[in-house]
Amino acid sequence: MITAEAFWSWFDENRTRFYAIEEVYDKNLYMELQTKLREYHPQLAFQIGGKLDSPIRSLTISANGIISNFGKVEELVNQSLAFQNWEVIAFKPADGFGIKVNVGGIIFDPKKLKFIPIELVEFPDLSAIRIYMPEYEEEREELFQIGLNALLEACLGEKIAATQINYIDIKSYPESPEEYQMSEDFVLLEDYIEYRKNQIKYN
Repeated sequence: MITAEAFWSWFDENRTRFYAIEEVYDKNLYMELQTKLREYHPQLAFQIGGKLDSPIRSLTISANGIISNFGKVEELVNQSLAFQNWEVIAFKPADGFGIKVNVGGIIFDPKKLKFIPIELVEFPDLSAIRIYMPEYEEEREELFQIGLNALLEACLGEKIAATQINYIDIKSYPESPEEYQMSEDFVLLEDYIEYRKNQIKYN
């Protein structure tokens, strides 16, 4: 294992090469950077953003949605240096609800989904939702769970998705007219999260 200081010292020596990573996947450079990052913590990941013709590229350090790794991300980013032409970011930022996610050939489109809150009687301070997706297939539940988690992370940002939604249930359609009437468009999920935060805070 290496320290945060050692990682950033190494990155500083190599940042010019990583700045030149094309916007398409460059396996060798990505693996080099990922290998060094895993020497600091084996479960962290990264993304490089920004256009080649822009003055700044971004290096986003991710906890892979694992809450127990959040402290290591913050520790690493807080010790980063002021690199020329680089911005270092903690956690994947939100891209909003105008995007789509493709996982295993399944398209997860926020505009086609609905959700309804679920009450967890034994855990009143946790937030749970049921997501309705017409394409859902029970026999491929694990793949749909992965895709919806990726969509939540993309729409809300890594930190909010991991800390504000504690459980996801998936169904094709609401099972009753009442359930359908109570469901909301997925793009309104941010409003529900804010409501739920205040509800927990004042209860």
